[in-house]
Amino acid sequence: MLSIIIPTLNEEQHIQKLLLQLSAQRNVSFEIIVSDGGSKDATLKIAKDIGAVIVSGEPGRGKQLNKGAQCAKGEYFLFLHADSGIENKFQLKDSLDFIKGLSEPSAGHFKLNFFCDDPKVKKFLSFFEWKSSYNRDGTFSGDQGLLISKENFDKLGRFSEAFTFLEDKEFALRFSRIGNLVTLPGEIETSGRRFEAEGPLERSTLNLIIMSMFHLRLFDFFVVAPSIYREASDSKRLDLFPFFQNALHQIFGDGFFRAIFRFGSLGSWANANGWQIFLWLGARSNNPQKFISIYDRFFFKLSRNMVGDIFVSLIITGWFFLKLFTTWIRFRLKGR
Repeated sequence: MLSIIIPTLNEEQHIQKLLLQLSAQRNVSFEIIVSDGGSKDATLKIAKDIGAVIVSGEPGRGKQLNKGAQCAKGEYFLFLHADSGIENKFQLKDSLDFIKGLSEPSAGHFKLNFFCDDPKVKKFLSFFEWKSSYNRDGTFSGDQGLLISKENFDKLGRFSEAFTFLEDKEFALRFSRIGNLVTLPGEIETSGRRFEAEGPLERSTLNLIIMSMFHLRLFDFFVVAPSIYREASDSKRLDLFPFFQNALHQIFGDGFFRAIFRFGSLGSWANANGWQIFLWLGARSNNPQKFISIYDRFFFKLSRNMVGDIFVSLIITGWFFLKLFTTWIRFRLKGR
């Protein structure tokens, strides 16, 4: 049996659509577990009316996912976000057959398809849609869904509960040491509401800051940075200056020379993700594989070395201080 585990917090606008789509799935035995973090709206009533199992606890996706897994009865777990959508009625059956057919320890995710009211935001997000179909380091995120056997989930020791989010990135990092992340058949719809409300470029920039702090293990950033992941229903246009300011304090918190080392580490990390620039170019022409092949065949050998790391470190450092300055200007002008 398959246990579908969905963390919720005030998701009345989206949860019904997902639960009805899941109820329509064919040729697969499953249970639906809604793990709630204290919803004040009609989320729980909707879930109960459709027949989901309800568990409640503290808010925080890692905590909620673990709580749901604790009461799950299935041999396989599928973790989904509440604003996801699965229209193909045989998708879960096909995905379960696919993951069972793999010999090595594997966990699966779906390719993303964002739904947006703004066509410009939809076009902007096409890069992330293409990115979700790959299985390179750092490409997995929780909104792609995660299908994994109970055995492999228990072997890893559950999701991290250190923060209210990032449990997906931390889990994927640990899982890559024992197995492979694979792309499942079909796709999953997900809401682009956060990008529309907060600004696509602003949200993407903040995500980059978040992953940079996560890479550097500067976890105090997530304590002091204001409203990194507010509820999507409360999202509004982002002001990035406080996040850049907090990131600056974290990077230089142990002195100038330590900061140089950290920017160097970010440069090496960014250089390892240089293929994403070629993915972006390919997404613009609707032929990403062609551009990624060019990177793999030519630019990978040229760039993945110490000289390349230093060069990218200088670019990253310059970009960071330029953005810090420009966001400070906007912050000051807004204050007037």
